[in-house]
Amino acid sequence: MHVPIDHHSGEPIWRQIAEAVKYRIVAGHLIAGDRLPSIRELSGQLEINVRTVARAYDELARGGLLVMQQGRGAFVTEPQATLPQRQRRTELVRMSKRFLAEAARLGAGRSEVIQVLESIEMGEPGAAP
Repeated sequence: MHVPIDHHSGEPIWRQIAEAVKYRIVAGHLIAGDRLPSIRELSGQLEINVRTVARAYDELARGGLLVMQQGRGAFVTEPQATLPQRQRRTELVRMSKRFLAEAARLGAGRSEVIQVLESIEMGEPGAAP
């Protein structure tokens, strides 16, 4: 599994991994029952510390997206029920603030951000990483 890592983004690598996996799940590239690379495999592919990948997988497991099975690996879980509106809104605001901070760091303005989001939503070629 290819996970793009930006060592200069300011976002922790474990979070970049977790977000990449989340995106693949939401986009349908990973479905319930799919096995992810082992922690050691992915850390070797990305040439990063094993604990970094373990933290990303732990975060995904806490979020109900993965289940870790001793000796077997990490697997995508069945979709969970949606969050209540208030909790969903709080989480969306948190994610949006991180996203907008990264976009600003790259020099992207409001119109460019909206254009990118709309292209992803519409499934335009080249919109996904």
